[in-house]
Amino acid sequence: MDGSDDSYARLVARYSAPQTVNAALEQVKAEARRREKARELVTRARGGVLHNRTVREIARYFRGNDCGRVDLLQVADDTGIPLSDTRQVLREFVVAGLLHEYEEELGDHIRRSYALADGAQGGITEVFVETEAVARQAEGADEKESGWVSGWLRWGRAR
Repeated sequence: MDGSDDSYARLVARYSAPQTVNAALEQVKAEARRREKARELVTRARGGVLHNRTVREIARYFRGNDCGRVDLLQVADDTGIPLSDTRQVLREFVVAGLLHEYEEELGDHIRRSYALADGAQGGITEVFVETEAVARQAEGADEKESGWVSGWLRWGRAR
Protein backbone atom coordinates (compact mmCIF):
# COMPACT_ATOMS: atom_id res chain seq x y z
CA MET A 1 0.00 0.00 0.00
CA ASP A 2 1.50 3.33 -0.94
CA GLY A 3 1.40 6.62 1.04
CA SER A 4 -1.51 8.16 -0.88
CA ASP A 5 -3.79 5.25 0.00
CA ASP A 6 -2.86 5.60 3.67
CA SER A 7 -3.56 9.32 3.71
CA TYR A 8 -6.87 8.77 1.91
CA ALA A 9 -7.84 6.09 4.43
CA ARG A 10 -6.97 8.44 7.32
CA LEU A 11 -9.00 11.23 5.71
CA VAL A 12 -12.04 8.98 5.24
CA ALA A 13 -11.73 7.68 8.80
CA ARG A 14 -11.44 11.21 10.15
CA TYR A 15 -14.58 12.45 8.44
CA SER A 16 -16.46 9.22 9.07
CA ALA A 17 -15.79 9.34 12.79
CA PRO A 18 -19.01 9.44 14.82
CA GLN A 19 -17.84 12.56 16.68
CA THR A 20 -17.37 14.50 13.44
CA VAL A 21 -20.71 13.38 12.04
CA ASN A 22 -22.48 14.14 15.31
CA ALA A 23 -20.85 17.58 15.54
CA ALA A 24 -21.89 18.41 11.98
CA LEU A 25 -25.41 17.16 12.65
CA GLU A 26 -25.68 19.27 15.81
CA GLN A 27 -24.47 22.32 13.88
CA VAL A 28 -27.13 21.77 11.21
CA LYS A 29 -29.81 21.30 13.88
CA ALA A 30 -28.72 24.49 15.67
CA GLU A 31 -28.88 26.45 12.41
CA ALA A 32 -32.35 25.03 11.67
CA ARG A 33 -33.55 26.05 15.15
CA ARG A 34 -32.09 29.53 14.64
CA ARG A 35 -33.85 29.90 11.29
CA GLU A 36 -37.15 28.71 12.79
CA LYS A 37 -36.82 31.28 15.57
CA ALA A 38 -36.06 33.93 12.95
CA ARG A 39 -39.26 32.99 11.09
CA GLU A 40 -41.23 33.22 14.35
CA LEU A 41 -39.73 36.67 14.94
CA VAL A 42 -40.83 37.79 11.48
CA THR A 43 -44.33 36.39 12.08
CA ARG A 44 -44.64 38.42 15.29
CA ALA A 45 -43.35 41.49 13.46
CA ARG A 46 -46.26 41.24 11.03
CA GLY A 47 -48.56 41.99 13.96
CA GLY A 48 -48.09 45.72 13.60
CA VAL A 49 -46.42 48.29 11.38
CA LEU A 50 -44.46 49.90 14.21
CA HIS A 51 -43.16 46.59 15.57
CA ASN A 52 -42.28 45.46 12.03
CA ARG A 53 -40.31 48.69 11.50
CA THR A 54 -38.47 48.22 14.80
CA VAL A 55 -37.55 44.61 13.99
CA ARG A 56 -36.44 45.63 10.49
CA GLU A 57 -34.25 48.50 11.72
CA ILE A 58 -32.54 46.41 14.38
CA ALA A 59 -31.97 43.58 11.88
CA ARG A 60 -30.52 46.16 9.47
CA TYR A 61 -28.25 47.47 12.24
CA PHE A 62 -26.74 44.07 13.02
CA ARG A 63 -26.73 42.97 9.38
CA GLY A 64 -24.89 46.02 8.09
CA ASN A 65 -22.39 46.55 10.88
CA ASP A 66 -19.58 44.33 11.97
CA CYS A 67 -20.04 46.03 15.30
CA GLY A 68 -19.01 43.31 17.69
CA ARG A 69 -20.49 43.89 21.13
CA VAL A 70 -22.74 46.97 21.40
CA ASP A 71 -24.61 48.68 24.23
CA LEU A 72 -28.39 48.83 24.41
CA LEU A 73 -28.16 52.64 24.45
CA GLN A 74 -25.89 52.64 21.40
CA VAL A 75 -28.35 50.52 19.40
CA ALA A 76 -31.24 52.82 20.42
CA ASP A 77 -29.26 55.96 19.51
CA ASP A 78 -27.97 54.61 16.20
CA THR A 79 -31.37 53.34 15.04
CA GLY A 80 -33.47 56.19 16.44
CA ILE A 81 -35.82 53.71 18.10
CA PRO A 82 -37.09 54.44 21.63
CA LEU A 83 -35.16 52.61 24.32
CA SER A 84 -38.08 50.48 25.56
CA ASP A 85 -38.93 49.29 22.04
CA THR A 86 -35.26 48.60 21.32
CA ARG A 87 -34.95 46.52 24.50
CA GLN A 88 -38.09 44.51 23.66
CA VAL A 89 -36.99 43.65 20.13
CA LEU A 90 -33.40 42.91 21.15
CA ARG A 91 -34.80 40.48 23.72
CA GLU A 92 -36.79 38.78 20.92
CA PHE A 93 -33.58 38.46 18.89
CA VAL A 94 -31.85 36.90 21.92
CA VAL A 95 -34.71 34.41 22.40
CA ALA A 96 -34.49 33.58 18.69
CA GLY A 97 -30.80 32.75 19.13
CA LEU A 98 -29.65 35.51 16.79
CA LEU A 99 -27.94 37.66 19.44
CA HIS A 100 -26.11 37.08 22.70
CA GLU A 101 -27.01 39.34 25.63
CA TYR A 102 -24.44 40.33 28.24
CA GLU A 103 -25.21 42.00 31.57
CA GLU A 104 -22.69 43.92 33.66
CA GLU A 105 -23.48 45.45 37.02
CA LEU A 106 -22.57 49.11 37.29
CA GLY A 107 -23.48 50.15 40.80
CA ASP A 108 -27.27 50.10 41.05
CA HIS A 109 -27.72 49.69 37.29
CA ILE A 110 -27.26 46.84 34.87
CA ARG A 111 -25.54 47.60 31.57
CA ARG A 112 -26.78 45.40 28.75
CA SER A 113 -24.82 44.76 25.60
CA TYR A 114 -25.45 42.56 22.59
CA ALA A 115 -23.39 40.70 20.03
CA LEU A 116 -24.29 38.68 16.97
CA ALA A 117 -24.44 34.96 17.78
CA ASP A 118 -22.07 32.64 15.94
CA GLY A 119 -23.60 31.62 12.63
CA ALA A 120 -26.56 33.99 13.02
CA GLN A 121 -25.74 36.30 10.09
CA GLY A 122 -28.03 34.29 7.78
CA GLY A 123 -30.89 34.49 10.29
CA ILE A 124 -30.45 38.26 10.68
CA THR A 125 -30.47 38.66 6.90
CA GLU A 126 -33.59 36.50 6.64
CA VAL A 127 -35.39 38.63 9.27
CA PHE A 128 -34.39 41.82 7.45
CA VAL A 129 -35.46 40.57 4.02
CA GLU A 130 -38.81 39.25 5.29
CA THR A 131 -39.69 42.40 7.26
CA GLU A 132 -38.64 44.56 4.31
CA ALA A 133 -40.97 42.54 2.04
CA VAL A 134 -43.84 42.93 4.52
CA ALA A 135 -43.22 46.69 4.67
CA ARG A 136 -43.25 46.97 0.88
CA GLN A 137 -46.49 44.98 0.67
CA ALA A 138 -48.07 47.26 3.27
CA GLU A 139 -46.93 50.37 1.39
CA GLY A 140 -48.33 48.96 -1.86
CA ALA A 141 -51.66 48.19 -0.19
CA ASP A 142 -51.83 51.70 1.30
CA GLU A 143 -51.26 53.27 -2.11
CA LYS A 144 -53.92 51.08 -3.76
CA GLU A 145 -56.48 51.79 -1.04
CA SER A 146 -55.97 55.53 -1.17
CA GLY A 147 -56.19 55.71 -4.94
CA TRP A 148 -53.26 58.10 -5.19
CA VAL A 149 -51.80 58.64 -8.60
CA SER A 150 -48.03 58.56 -8.81
CA GLY A 151 -46.69 62.07 -9.00
CA TRP A 152 -49.26 63.23 -6.47
CA LEU A 153 -48.58 63.78 -2.83
CA ARG A 154 -51.05 63.71 0.04
CA TRP A 155 -51.24 67.47 0.11
CA GLY A 156 -51.25 68.05 -3.61
CA ARG A 157 -49.39 67.54 -6.84
CA ALA A 158 -45.60 67.08 -6.78
CA ARG A 159 -43.78 70.03 -8.22
